[in-house]
Amino acid sequence: MVHDARIAALCVTHGVRELRTMDCDFSRFPGLVTRNPLRT
Repeated sequence: MVHDARIAALCVTHGVRELRTMDCDFSRFPGLVTRNPLRT
């Protein structure tokens, strides 16, 4: 989960607000919207 926190911090720092991932752990980071690319 440390790696998830680093990725989330980089995304927020660089203005990325939405992630396409199957990993539901990112939903705990405020400011990031996660979307599962396999769901329609």
